[in-house]
Amino acid sequence: MDKWEMYMKIKQLKEQEFKIRRIARKLGISRTTVYKYLEKSPEEMALWEASTKTRTKKLNAYEMIIHTWLIENPDVSVFCKQKVQRIARKNT
Repeated sequence: MDKWEMYMKIKQLKEQEFKIRRIARKLGISRTTVYKYLEKSPEEMALWEASTKTRTKKLNAYEMIIHTWLIENPDVSVFCKQKVQRIARKNT
C-alpha cells in the first residue's frame, strides 16, 4: 500500500469512528504513524508524497560495493543479505 492509499484508509477509518489504536492494529502500523497521517491535510500529504519520490537514497552510492562484498563473503548472515536485497528493490 502506498502512502496515499494509507492516508485515505486512515482517514476513512477515523471517519467511521475507529480509535487510533484499532486503526494502527488493523493496518499494521504504529499509533504514531496514524497520528502523523491524521495531522496532514490532503495538500500536505500530496507534497510530502511527491518529495519522497524525488529524494535520493544514501546507500545508492554504495550499492555496487555492498553487492560485491556480499558475493565475496558468503558467510554473511542471511538476514544481512535479505536486508540489502530489500533496499536494492526499493531503489529500483
